[in-house]
Amino acid sequence: MTRFKAALLDTSLFRRSYIICLLLCNVTLLLIPAYAALAVMFVWGSFLVIYNEVKRHTALKTRYGFWLILFLTASLITLVFHISSQLLTNLYNVVMILHAAICFFIFYGVHTEKHLNFRREFYAICSFVVYCTTVLGVIGIACLMAGIKVEIMGIGFIIFENRFTGMYMNPNYLGYIAVFAIFCCHALTKKEFIEISGRKRVSRIWLGSCLAVNGISLLLCDSNASMVLMIGYATVFCVYKIFCNDFQYDFKKLVKKTVASLLAGVFIVASLLFVRNIVQIGFSEVVRMTSTISVLETEEAKDEEIITFEHENTNLDSGRITLWKQAAQMFTVSPVMGVARGNIYEIGERMFEHGVKFSDKYGWFAPYITDFHNGYIMIIISAGLLGFVLFCIFGVKFFLSITKHVLRNQTLGDSMLPCMYAFLCAYLVFALVEITILFNLTFMVVSFWLIMGYTSCFLTTFEPDHPLEHFSLLGMKLRKTLL
Repeated sequence: MTRFKAALLDTSLFRRSYIICLLLCNVTLLLIPAYAALAVMFVWGSFLVIYNEVKRHTALKTRYGFWLILFLTASLITLVFHISSQLLTNLYNVVMILHAAICFFIFYGVHTEKHLNFRREFYAICSFVVYCTTVLGVIGIACLMAGIKVEIMGIGFIIFENRFTGMYMNPNYLGYIAVFAIFCCHALTKKEFIEISGRKRVSRIWLGSCLAVNGISLLLCDSNASMVLMIGYATVFCVYKIFCNDFQYDFKKLVKKTVASLLAGVFIVASLLFVRNIVQIGFSEVVRMTSTISVLETEEAKDEEIITFEHENTNLDSGRITLWKQAAQMFTVSPVMGVARGNIYEIGERMFEHGVKFSDKYGWFAPYITDFHNGYIMIIISAGLLGFVLFCIFGVKFFLSITKHVLRNQTLGDSMLPCMYAFLCAYLVFALVEITILFNLTFMVVSFWLIMGYTSCFLTTFEPDHPLEHFSLLGMKLRKTLL
């Protein structure tokens, strides 16, 4: 019983288990058991939020947590103002607030756990991602080469709508996980990360295989949003390498570095898009030649559609502009307080002839999956301008603080911090076109808060709490870092 209680109260164990479970929720063959486990873990996480607040006052120790507390309070008020006639909708709104609290105070709030070796925790997650995605990627590519196409519960995998999905539910999920795996590989090459984590370095064979397999998967899934994430990550890291550790330069040197950064960005964009085109053409030809379907000399085989790995929707926005126009109309319903996340589908059914665009594809899950494919818009619609402003205050304060230290600190050469910073910056751009940031219970969302949390651990070492820097609020003595 003592061991069970210790495990139950182990926040680090929860984070590792939760993020791994969310990753497995994207694997088609593991979908049902993974979501069943996720339901149990969500209850576990909700309990930890409450327990840690009662015992350790986590929210009041969280850096810039004051704005997160106000955001959650505003979201609760919005929920009350927009109580739905449907019980499940109200329950889903409560789940989303608890989900936000888990992201804020369990994942981002990892820096409040003073004696935790967060590098060891992140090493465990990174190594699992490397091994798991490599194995799944190899299986997916092998099935592709063999011409295997499977559909389970209406979900097609290996190939879906002319795009490579591998063993995952959706090509966009595959693309994001592939980029995240590449980021993990990069972090695992950092000497300081390995030494302080106290673990052995992951084999270079595994790292190389992970990079190759996930790189190919990213190119074949034809996810433009994930490509933006990859381009952003590579570009921000290059800019960091160009500008870091050198602030004593004249105007001429500044111009040279700026031009070098622009050229690096153009080169990264052009090379990745060019390589994607070549890889898609090459694999399309190889699959056509090696497919078991093509080998059968039947009329059905001859008429088999050639896989090109290109998005069937030729519009660059893939319908997102229509979604954002609908969001602008829904914003007028409650611009200040928002409509609450769970009410979006119901309000969309009333406002638009066919509801929110794409919601008809989600079937029974539509009320819980319907999304505007923009993390910022989702916060504005769900929490209103008030919630969005509070959230932005938190975000701006955090990023200004960490940016200052990333660019000026001269001891980060072997640290994983620049990798995490580059990933977060790229994610902020990625969030403009995907289901991201907060109000969705997915790996794509929680992994962002995971990296935010580990980055915040560095921030607390750069800016430790000063014993004299406190303020009083309602008779309580609080840290200034709360603000």
